[in-house]
Amino acid sequence: MWTVDIDVGGTLTDGLFANGEKIASVKVDTTPHDLTVCLFDCLSQGAEKLGFADTKTFLEDVGLIRWSTTITSNVLAELRGPRIGLIVSKGQEKKLYGENGGGEMLSRLLAQRDVVGLADSSSETQIMNAARMLLESGVRRICINLEGAHRQADREISWKRTIDQQYPDHFLGSVPVLAGSDISKSSDDRTRAFCAVINAYTHGALAATLFKAEDDLRATSRYAGSFLVSHINGGVAGIAKTRALDTLESGPVLGILGSAHLAKIYGLRDVIAMDIGGTTAKVSVLANGEPVYRKPSDLFGIPVELSLPYLRSIALGGGSIVKPVKGGKNSGAVQLGPESMGSYPGPACYNLGGDQATLTDAFVTAGLINPDFFLGGTKAIDRELARKTIEELVAQPLGISVEHACKAVIERAFEMVAAMIASAKSELQIDLSKQTLFAYGGNGGLFACSVAEKAGLRNVQVFSLGPVFSAFGSSVSDICHVYERALPESAISEGGVAKIREMVDEMKAEGAQDLLGEGIQPEALSHAIEFEVAGKGKHSISVACPESALASAKELESAIRKSTGADSPRLDLVRLRVKKEMAKPQLNEEKLQESDSSHARVGKRRVLWGSSNGEAQIYRWESLRPGNRVEGCAVLEGANTTYFVPEGWAITMDGYGNGKLTRG
Repeated sequence: MWTVDIDVGGTLTDGLFANGEKIASVKVDTTPHDLTVCLFDCLSQGAEKLGFADTKTFLEDVGLIRWSTTITSNVLAELRGPRIGLIVSKGQEKKLYGENGGGEMLSRLLAQRDVVGLADSSSETQIMNAARMLLESGVRRICINLEGAHRQADREISWKRTIDQQYPDHFLGSVPVLAGSDISKSSDDRTRAFCAVINAYTHGALAATLFKAEDDLRATSRYAGSFLVSHINGGVAGIAKTRALDTLESGPVLGILGSAHLAKIYGLRDVIAMDIGGTTAKVSVLANGEPVYRKPSDLFGIPVELSLPYLRSIALGGGSIVKPVKGGKNSGAVQLGPESMGSYPGPACYNLGGDQATLTDAFVTAGLINPDFFLGGTKAIDRELARKTIEELVAQPLGISVEHACKAVIERAFEMVAAMIASAKSELQIDLSKQTLFAYGGNGGLFACSVAEKAGLRNVQVFSLGPVFSAFGSSVSDICHVYERALPESAISEGGVAKIREMVDEMKAEGAQDLLGEGIQPEALSHAIEFEVAGKGKHSISVACPESALASAKELESAIRKSTGADSPRLDLVRLRVKKEMAKPQLNEEKLQESDSSHARVGKRRVLWGSSNGEAQIYRWESLRPGNRVEGCAVLEGANTTYFVPEGWAITMDGYGNGKLTRG
């Protein structure tokens, strides 16, 4: 049976197909008007590449589809969600349970006029008056988040029921009502409120796409296997167990998981993972072979008390629009993004109506991308149109040559990503100078060496599956469900520990039932228990705990004290991670051959970057064999991406078909 992993990016959608013996990948244009179109385009191209008669025939031999999507991230980044109303405890209308006010939430997703405070003792009439006022002002969803509801959610649920009874979902004019305690069990009232608002803000677009995708797979294509959605926790789950909040940044997190998987294979402990696509550039960090987690964290700049992988993202990719800067202290420079031309109409060189200069146009004009072999020659590129656009929209306004304009654009792109690595060093307080840079994504191979130079790094790794790396991360991820229960009391007692054991058993049973509902046999499950423990100040910390510590209050207190150093630890909630290990594609290591790579050289080309004589040797990536070495300046052209080796750098192919880049 085949497994299929599909990652929807802002510009291109990647597909990875594996059956334990063979791995194949495809890339198709993302269709933002309807993401189910690129889903089926991916399946269709995969079926054709693997020799199946059609998509339906292929799907008969598919047991699992894992899908990661940027829907919720795009809605949040582009602020395209519906108007949200929020009911909070009286006195929190402006502060939203924070010391410094509503901050990013009130400036982006919520309007102050759409936040209403009510006393705990409010009557049904007062609750309905608040809901009616919000609805009449134009809100389309209402969230209720009351102080302390992580322990006692009764009031939130009761108020939600009151509004639902007045506006039932089968009546015209109904409005979805969400309780913050249904979305998050965090002891931080602010985090629960923000998570509820984010979920309500992004839910509609995700639900419409996911249900349509599953309906089309089941009804139209007769697919009978499991269809799972990638989550920000690095696992995958069925649609019924997926909230919009779960899918935020799930694609980039899969790239981090893929990096951790390969770091273990290579025996590397410290890695900077750099993902450069068509729309965004992302940087994350691995320490001791595992992703670095941060708490507090943020979701697109909105602070939350959640433990999430460290990930920084900027609006920079192949489709980023280039603008000349005229006037001010940066006059004569170029600006990249944040706007992007995406896949439609795309960069000017696509010749699909794009009328703005982009980073891809600069790469094409500079000779780093071959217009005759873009995506293996499957996509037509117009080099002259790229050059003309750079000349008219960048070079002429700045009074410089096209060559200098291209260099300025490319230099600025590399500087922006190197600055992200510098910021990571500052934020995490980690010395990153000895890290290995993993470069992936559709444009990762073009950025790798130059970003490493600017960041002071000497070792870089690029991958044959780099162009579909998030899909690869999906293929090595396990099914993971996370369950949380708020604890009725914070002190550790024998009665409390007995209640925790009951909660854990309930969550285990729920996990097994959910897996059955997703078509997965609940066998060989692993369970990991964590507690949210009140720390200094208002922040809580996550503490992993062995199940054996639940034998008694004394053993639990000892285990928590050992991790936190607290004399009398106070518990906020218990979390259970239920994991089902899935089969992963095998990466076969081949024997190293001689270093000579001349058999893969196909010519030479003029380039405007990375070469003192303005010339680069051209190689076919797929023709290189383990052990082959290529000295820069060279361009390695693959079916799905391009790898650039400037002067002073060399690449050596390893037994897995990946490349190690070194300088000096």
